[in-house]
Amino acid sequence: MNPSTTTPPLTGPGGPSSTSLWRHRDFRRYLTGQTAGVAGSSISSMAIPVLAVLELDATPGQVAWLAFWGQLPPALLALHAGALADRHSKRRQMITGDLVSATALATVPVAAALDVLTLAQLMVVAAVQGAAGVVHDAAAISLLPTLVDRSLIQRSNSRIGSLFAIAATGGSNLGAALTALLGPARALLGDVGSYLLSAWCTSRIQARETTPTRTGRRRLRTEIAEGLRYVRDDHRLSVLTWVNATTSLALAALNTLWALYLLVPA
Repeated sequence: MNPSTTTPPLTGPGGPSSTSLWRHRDFRRYLTGQTAGVAGSSISSMAIPVLAVLELDATPGQVAWLAFWGQLPPALLALHAGALADRHSKRRQMITGDLVSATALATVPVAAALDVLTLAQLMVVAAVQGAAGVVHDAAAISLLPTLVDRSLIQRSNSRIGSLFAIAATGGSNLGAALTALLGPARALLGDVGSYLLSAWCTSRIQARETTPTRTGRRRLRTEIAEGLRYVRDDHRLSVLTWVNATTSLALAALNTLWALYLLVPA
């Protein structure tokens, strides 16, 4: 990337609060890519359980294992991914995560077309996507403050949250339509396309990233421990962490059970 073409964090002549976020190209590219990823993930969330239960005759235990392998990498790698995002290029990590996820997911419709798809492959794909996704998401969260002024972070997160909610709902509806029209395996190509769009949008971001100056090379474990202590000592952050963890656990259980409840004959 040519440094002369980079753009500074968004501010306005009358102060940051006077600037429209929608006029900032880097923020629009960031938001477009992330929203596409959310919509695509909703397509997979709709299509994969249908594929496992109806096409591969998955049992309740096998559906539970499929969900487990998808949730295990985020549980194990979230802290490491956050520390890595602070050390290395965030855009590169986001693009890599998108391309790895797209490649892994694309093997599913290919295997289904060749009639060699198995539940074991779905579990491997779920694990790879989970690992790539947590690396991408940690970098995406860390990248936003380099795109907009600090005073605009709250407004930016508000826009992101609103569009993510719309994208998740729209993606679920689109996933249902694609599953009905094309079948669950080929419906996953919609998610593959969303990963590629996300990677392309991220590659178009021109704002210069800032990396903290380090006097020495510290161990990754040390940085993770410092982050945990910071969250523990801040009451608001610790409460938010526990709330998010509890909500994620409940949603994981729900996503495991709904497909069995809706798809398996009584």
